[in-house]
Amino acid sequence: MPPANRPNSHARLEKRMSLLAWLLSRLGYGSAAGLLSDIKQADEGFDPEGRSYIYARLASRADSMNDIYTSDLRRYDENIREHLAAMNAGRSRPITLRYFQYLAALFSEIFLDRYFDNVDALLGSLNDFIVSLNSNSAAADRVDRFEKPDLKKLAFWMATGSGKTLLMHMNYRQFLHYNREPLDNILLITPNEGLSDQHLEEMQASGIPATRFDLNGNDLFQNAPNVVKVTEITK
Repeated sequence: MPPANRPNSHARLEKRMSLLAWLLSRLGYGSAAGLLSDIKQADEGFDPEGRSYIYARLASRADSMNDIYTSDLRRYDENIREHLAAMNAGRSRPITLRYFQYLAALFSEIFLDRYFDNVDALLGSLNDFIVSLNSNSAAADRVDRFEKPDLKKLAFWMATGSGKTLLMHMNYRQFLHYNREPLDNILLITPNEGLSDQHLEEMQASGIPATRFDLNGNDLFQNAPNVVKVTEITK
């Protein structure tokens, strides 16, 4: 237990996750706990019309949302459903996204849509939000403004066993959906050879083209389109 006069480190970390706070505010929530508590009340999966039950839950609160419209949510929901269908096409046991996995995919949709549509507008919106956030935060919890290069990095803070590998497969399809420029390489770096083999098998199951990266084969600049090249950090 932390001392009584020191806040829990996870609580402090969440207060400094300004991109998460911005995303939550777009959906009309003040905290991740509030969003999760609300969304857990929705069924998982999609209704007969192809809309997710989580979409319906969020759309019912449209008046609380900030700079996101129901049409945006509908488009993001359609994208997630289509990406999931592509991942399930070759699987005997289809994947159903848990509510927290759906939210991670939704956050990716919001960010990637804004980034590729108008990165300067995204940067301005984030920094305006940070000014407001810092004005209501203790000095220790204030965060720096974003610079444009910062927006090229994303990280997901999720529990062990929460399905991050499958979300990576979803993120691969989401990025390719929004990206307008050809990619030189897509590299997946793993801790060891066993995990490289596991990722190659899982990507095959999700319909993602993947191969082992071979430096001796000089394949770093052999530009097969959108193939994931997998290797270990030790190499």
